[in-house]
Amino acid sequence: MKHAKLWLCLFLSLFFVTSFAEPVGGIFLPHEQFDDVEFMITTSLLDSAGITYYVFSDRPDTCRGKSGYDIIPFTVTDSVAGLPLDFLIINGGIGSVYLSDDEKLHEIIVRADSEKKLIVASNFAPILLMKSGILKDREINFVRNNITQDLVEEYKIKFKSEPVVVSENLITSPSADFVRYYIGAFLRRYDEAFNSKSE
Repeated sequence: MKHAKLWLCLFLSLFFVTSFAEPVGGIFLPHEQFDDVEFMITTSLLDSAGITYYVFSDRPDTCRGKSGYDIIPFTVTDSVAGLPLDFLIINGGIGSVYLSDDEKLHEIIVRADSEKKLIVASNFAPILLMKSGILKDREINFVRNNITQDLVEEYKIKFKSEPVVVSENLITSPSADFVRYYIGAFLRRYDEAFNSKSE
């Protein structure tokens, strides 16, 4: 069984490398309680723009959204190190809080940030940015409530109260209510980063 998984990972890695000359990004979904409305709007906008992505989670079985939407991820966090990652979108929802100390996920975030890849996080998802240690005085926004309030002081967060905050390669927002705006900001930055290079 272990050998079968290894061969599958190698095949998928080779498939991505040989099949996509264009950028490929990852969308992370918490296994439980992800914001399914945000996910559906995000993927619809990416699909309309012709952007290639894969969905990954902390577990390989069905991810369950807070409103009942189910999706089976393409792969898991352990396998993402072997896959392309030209951008990273961390889907919001309370499920992000449950994974805020996930070291594998922190490694993926640190890798994306060190390579200056675009990273999008909304709602509770910016907690993962805080706990991975990448903020370095950059401004962000995220949901403010009794769950997150202490984190502002603990991580010395530069909080900016705007619907969409762009700080270097990070795009953050406090709510999925603004999903069309922060994905719009992502699409503009994506276009600048990738389409300008091909001209």
